[in-house]
Parts: sequence; structure tokens; C-alpha cells
Amino acid sequence: MIKKHRHFIIHKPWGMISQFVNPAKRKKKLLGDLYDFPDGTMAIGRLDVASEGLLLLTTDGKVSMKIRSTKVEKEYYVQVDGIITQEAV
Repeated sequence: MIKKHRHFIIHKPWGMISQFVNPAKRKKKLLGDLYDFPDGTMAIGRLDVASEGLLLLTTDGKVSMKIRSTKVEKEYYVQVDGIITQEAV
């Protein structure tokens, strides 16, 4: 029997850890709190706790590895509060 993998696109809210397991036992919400994802679901990359935005999830480790590789170009947009100095850049 061939296992069918699942893929998800979600919006990770601010204050949530981009993981399904919390090894540090912090009192932060986990991705698994958003939905009852199938066993083996993993985030493809991560967003910091203080970030929100699009996050890809999959049950296929090969897909995750391919997307995280340098062969796939990634582009990020960021919105910040205040004025960014050249020194900060």
C-alpha cells in the first residue's frame, strides 16, 4: 500500500511556536493546537514566535528537505515598527 502524504498551507499566528512538540515545556501554543493534523506532520521551515505568516506543513520528509534546500528560491517580506537604520540593516 502506498502512503498518501498530506500538505497544508496555514497562517501561523503571532506567539505560536512553529513546532508540534515543545521540548522546553514553554507555555506557548504549538501548531498542533490549530488543527488535528495527521501523525508525522512537520513544518517546512519555521517562523519565530514573534512572527506571523504563511507556513507550509507536510507529512513528506522528502518534500520538506527539497523545499528547505538552496535549490528552491525563497523570498521574504517583512513589516516592522519604526524606522530601520542602515546600521540595523
